[in-house]
Amino acid sequence: MESKDADFEESRPLTHEYHDRSEQQARSYGKSFAARLMINSYLVLLHITIVALVVVLMSETSNTSPSPAAEGISWSPARNIVEYEVNGEHALNHEVYSPYSGPPTDEQDQAWTHLIEPIFFSASAEELERAGESLHNAVQMTEGGYLATISVYHELHCLRQLRWFLYSDVFYPNRTMEEDKYLHGHLDHCLEALRLSIMCHGNTGLYSFSWDDPEARQPTTRSNARSTCVKWSSIDDWARSRNGSIDPLLRWPLRGDHRAGSGS
Repeated sequence: MESKDADFEESRPLTHEYHDRSEQQARSYGKSFAARLMINSYLVLLHITIVALVVVLMSETSNTSPSPAAEGISWSPARNIVEYEVNGEHALNHEVYSPYSGPPTDEQDQAWTHLIEPIFFSASAEELERAGESLHNAVQMTEGGYLATISVYHELHCLRQLRWFLYSDVFYPNRTMEEDKYLHGHLDHCLEALRLSIMCHGNTGLYSFSWDDPEARQPTTRSNARSTCVKWSSIDDWARSRNGSIDPLLRWPLRGDHRAGSGS
């Protein structure tokens, strides 16, 4: 009996040591688990913060104009004034006219004149140089500065010239062969300018087709596409603020001061 008690007493330190180690391991595991949990929570929070920052930066980048220097885009005095809007307007019905289309009327002529009225403006030497244009032989205006326009007005001028030619019986009723040759050359240039602009901007709005008339010779074009477009008033307001003119007074090298007389 004494030997059993002795054995039991001798075994107690081992049992206590085992429990002590178990408690230490449990406390150590608890601390380790808490530490891992804290680290993982920190990493998750860090990732969420990084993702949020990326989203904010992308959003700010998409809402501002891209850097001309970074993307190789030329500077323009009108670059920072342009506003945008979503537009779902389409010209699909051949029998529905806008203020700018259809057989010529006085109202249409006035609408076109008002549209491209501020086509030319006076640019400073600094503006031309910043835009990468040369001052050599640059056309000067009598009011000071240099004759300039922006691309969209050149394209609208081309469209109006094509409209005039389409209705030649109204706008060129008695044109000579020389005038006809000039117009063909001018309008071929206009077609190329418009091709370049259309392909540059590349509207990807979807068009589909329908059989509105079972006996029709061809399907009808239709579209519900909405595109991001320039808000025209932002450009028009800027151009008029620069005192744009359709017939500016220029300094001709040999003729002195004269109107451009371009009939743009």
